Amino acid sequence: MEGLTRTEAVVLCSRVREQNQATLSSPDRIQCWKCVRFSGGNPERIIMASAPGYLGCDLINKMLARTKRASIV
Repeated sequence: MEGLTRTEAVVLCSRVREQNQATLSSPDRIQCWKCVRFSGGNPERIIMASAPGYLGCDLINKMLARTKRASIV
């Protein structure tokens, strides 16, 4: 997966959080909640920023892959 800019990563992360808030209970929602909770909401401490290039967590990468697939069709 290619790196994202910080701005792109933050926007995708907020979109993932919004989608996860819509579900009552799921592993994705729990993962997202833990990430935000333990980082204190600081974008520099969440999972997407842990590797150089803002590679994103698996939830961000799934959303990005779905978005790219949808734009190809």
